[in-house]
Formats: sequence, structure tokens, C-alpha cells
Amino acid sequence: MTVKILLLEFMQVRMGFSYLSGLQFLPNCERMRLARVLADIPVVSATLRKWNDALMYLSNGPPEQTAEAACERLNQSSSQLR
Repeated sequence: MTVKILLLEFMQVRMGFSYLSGLQFLPNCERMRLARVLADIPVVSATLRKWNDALMYLSNGPPEQTAEAACERLNQSSSQLR
């Protein structure tokens, strides 16, 4: 049986935030930590819609056509320093 995760909520818990909004405005050191959390999440753990939701929520980026592409772009945007 395959269980799909609630991606944003999973990231929230792994980062130790009480609220989902804590993921949006991270300082550079926390962005790198989020990138490590994302790197540990297999693409198949979430649906394309969940990956695109996370991508739009965290980077205001347009949706991707595949979960793999959305995951990759989310990883890239999370690891970029601001």
C-alpha cells in the first residue's frame, strides 16, 4: 500500500514550526535546512498536486508538469540563498 503525505505539513513538522506560514520567510540558514529536509523526501511520497502546491506556496512559482520537475525546482529554490 502506498501512502501519500501532506507535503507542506510534513515540512512544517520536520522544521519544527507551529504554523505552516513559518516556512515562507526563512533566513538563509533555515533555507539550507529545508533543502536537506526536501532532499530526504522521495518524489513518489506526494502527488503532483501536492508538489505543485508546495512549489507555489514556498516560491510563488508556476506549476510543473511532473512531480519530479516540481520537486527539483522546489529543491533548487529552497537551497538558493537570498
